[in-house]
Amino acid sequence: MQEEKQSYRWIIAPIIYSGAIMMALIWNSIGPMMLTIIEELQISFTKAGLLSGVVAFVLGIFAFVSGSIAGRIGLKVTTCTGITVMAIGCIISGLTSEYMVMMTGRIIFAVGAGLFFPMLGAIIMQWFYGNELLIVNSINFSGSAVGAAVGLAITVPIMIAFGWRPTLIIYGSVCGVIAILSWIFLKDRQPDQVILEEKSLSETTYEMTATEVFKLKETWLLSFAFAAPVSVSVVLPTFLPAYYVQMRGMSMAVASYWVSVVFLIGIPAAILGGIMGVKAGLRKPFLIFNGLMLGVGVLGAVLFSGTISILFLIFAGIGLLFYTGIFFTIPMELKGMTPKTTGFMIGIITCIGMQFGFIAPIIVGWIEAITGSLKGGLLFYGFFGFLMAILPIFIEETGPNAKKGRI
Repeated sequence: MQEEKQSYRWIIAPIIYSGAIMMALIWNSIGPMMLTIIEELQISFTKAGLLSGVVAFVLGIFAFVSGSIAGRIGLKVTTCTGITVMAIGCIISGLTSEYMVMMTGRIIFAVGAGLFFPMLGAIIMQWFYGNELLIVNSINFSGSAVGAAVGLAITVPIMIAFGWRPTLIIYGSVCGVIAILSWIFLKDRQPDQVILEEKSLSETTYEMTATEVFKLKETWLLSFAFAAPVSVSVVLPTFLPAYYVQMRGMSMAVASYWVSVVFLIGIPAAILGGIMGVKAGLRKPFLIFNGLMLGVGVLGAVLFSGTISILFLIFAGIGLLFYTGIFFTIPMELKGMTPKTTGFMIGIITCIGMQFGFIAPIIVGWIEAITGSLKGGLLFYGFFGFLMAILPIFIEETGPNAKKGRI
């Protein structure tokens, strides 16, 4: 069993990582397309923003049920189905310039993303444990930064060469290839008890039930803390490039490159966060630091221009993804958690957080309609980012050094 785990897990991890990249790339590709879509489809900023916001809404709903589905059909089938549906939805959204058809494709994509996202941690938990689990989690969740950065950087050139609809079809096709690979190579590692015996993070074989997970204060505090980076991750790539075009006279290509800095910085930040979490053996201090960087970074990126705004974009990038490996390891470290109950808890957290992500572009569009500027909405979500710094104060410290002093 141990020999199988050591060899096969390095096939599992890259496939999951690639799925995370494509999920974020497809989701965030709407930002660089925003002004073109608005002009071609003759729609408002609010309706265009919904193409991104609806993903958060539907993803959240299906993330909530993903854990329950995985408990019945297995983590592998849930993961593979999620990636497959993501590919189908993306291709559909690029088949026509009709707004409702495009919206339908985005909803289908979001269903797949909702099934897949909680599995990022759950399926990895079957194959990794201890400090190794935290590091792999950090790398996997950094895939969202890689996908967003790549999407912001390459979407405009591809769109110029082929058009925005063929660009979506290309992205969907690449996601389809990953889906095929996932069906071929992914597999569940059973039984769950093997994981419990190997986990250095748990000293008992007590298994928490779904009802107990639902009642945990950590479930809800983490859910609302997660709402901050989720909302910012929807708002920044969707509206900040357009804001820079309108207020700073940049081209969309340049503006998209600038905003991609957020996600490029997020890649090493996510991995560094995991390494620092391992070294310190603590979780809460890093989440509080993360929230401070997120709020300050977004506010500065909106209020300041020139090279100083790049510095604040870097802060925002740290705040957007530094927390990921630490944050999603916390549910795994709680007493009695198994891969399936972990998937259930991450599903709840994702569901709540994504609903905030859904209303974020609606709020920004509404403020823009009243004020005539995107600035007010962007500033609002800068202040909202501090929620990630406040709520973790009240959760239990789960790191291995927690016993040395309550934090």
